[in-house]
Amino acid sequence: SRNALPFNVANGYDELFWNGMKGGGTKYLSLQFLNYARWTAQQEAVGFIPALRLMGTRHLQCSAGNFKPFGFLEMWRPGVTFWNEMIHWGMKVPLTCYLYNEHCEAAGGRHVGLFAAVALNTVGEVVVTGWSERLGVHYGLNQATIKSYRESLSATRAFRPNFLTAFYNGASGLYVRNFTWNFAFFEWKRYFHRLARVPEEAPAVLKPHFEWVTQMDGKNQANLLTFEAATLATYLTFFNMAGDNIKTKMQANPDKFLTVRQTVSATYRAHGLVGFTRGSLFKGIYLIAGATIAIGIQERLTGVMKYFVQ
Repeated sequence: SRNALPFNVANGYDELFWNGMKGGGTKYLSLQFLNYARWTAQQEAVGFIPALRLMGTRHLQCSAGNFKPFGFLEMWRPGVTFWNEMIHWGMKVPLTCYLYNEHCEAAGGRHVGLFAAVALNTVGEVVVTGWSERLGVHYGLNQATIKSYRESLSATRAFRPNFLTAFYNGASGLYVRNFTWNFAFFEWKRYFHRLARVPEEAPAVLKPHFEWVTQMDGKNQANLLTFEAATLATYLTFFNMAGDNIKTKMQANPDKFLTVRQTVSATYRAHGLVGFTRGSLFKGIYLIAGATIAIGIQERLTGVMKYFVQ
């Protein structure tokens, strides 16, 4: 139907979850260096080239100034980010589909129902993965001084009023980032799949594109539309970029950025609105490619499994 989310749930939501975990793990293994570059650009509020220079100085050069080739692998530390990516991308699609299909569509309709489903799903994402997001950013960007997860939590706890705010430091920014991206992505994804089914409904400028899309194999079509939806969700939602910057600053430097309000104020005073978009080039490449990989694997594996249960 026009209202349905374009994901195969015939074999249950749990299959989407397990396949999404595989996609998220693949995303981490193949693209984590881009994630690390985004963190660096956001932490230091710098552009593309300065961020690369910082990464090279920190990880490809030893204290004596000599080249350290295997330092590149330090950008995949700490390993908790692997867990974070698997769970995050495992739960995003099936939980949203479950909430929308079973509860929110009937209560709120096509758009309001999806809005509610995404809002609730994002709460789940933050609760389940927010602590590991904080660990990954703080430990990863401070490897010279932080040597364990315990040290990371202790260092953050010293600047937060209680354990929970330290454990989930930056969670507000994480929620803003995830919610805005999730809602935009699912709306665009559903819309594009509808146009792929009925290209006559596409705007005139897009009609040739969707007529071409209809000729593609179903799995390839789904991957392409995921890529297109992820691109628009990433670059057309300012709050996605802003929330990510606030989150990273608070998590990387808990001593300097104590609250969301202070972080927003300090960023705006120092850099204006541009400060909230730092790291956007790295983030765009990472998130678009990563979503295409993670959700693409999820859709392909789920599609393959469909034939085994028929």
